Amino acid sequence: MVWQLFLSWVLIGFLLILFFVCIVLRVIRHYYKFPIPSFLTEAIDNPIRRRFLQKPMVLADRIGLKPGMIVVEIGPGKGSYTKVIAERVLPDGKVYAIDIQEAVIARLKKRVTEEGIPNIIPQIDNAHRLSFADMSVDRVFALACLPEIPEPVKVLREVYRILKPDGLVSLAEFAPDPDYPLRRTVKRWATDAGLELHSEYGNWFSYQLNFKKGPSET
Repeated sequence: MVWQLFLSWVLIGFLLILFFVCIVLRVIRHYYKFPIPSFLTEAIDNPIRRRFLQKPMVLADRIGLKPGMIVVEIGPGKGSYTKVIAERVLPDGKVYAIDIQEAVIARLKKRVTEEGIPNIIPQIDNAHRLSFADMSVDRVFALACLPEIPEPVKVLREVYRILKPDGLVSLAEFAPDPDYPLRRTVKRWATDAGLELHSEYGNWFSYQLNFKKGPSET
């Protein structure tokens, strides 16, 4: 009982600190857009988040992954969610983990090598000009990443381009993130990019939206 109470207070304390940091970052980023520094991904991708807020297995379950699929993850952080997705598409599937920051990709490459994960391919890429061919990708996944990229609709139009006709893009957000957008905002971005809502999960605090390609690109 005492141990459970202690853990509860630790969780509350962590959330309060995270909330304060996010308010400060949100104010700064309102005036100056910049990618989240790579060292902050350690704090953002933490055990409390993965256990209580956004469980990697649950998020992966929701996007219908199958062996052999090609997946692009935008903004993989330190790769905790990337790893789960990669396991679902074995033996022949691949996960291209892309980021514009060399430090993020270098750290993920090191992890992939150390843990011997054969089907994660970390690479530098520009979300506004993705290096993938038209209709070549089964799934695109972005966790608390899209809102920090300038011109999110432009990114989603690129996602539309690379998705196969039956492909899905999954966008997950949670309120403590300094760039957290309301659910309706993400839906509007997707609609403007020619995507249609396929399925949605969660609540205002933590949600996941899956979109499919609409009948025609806008």
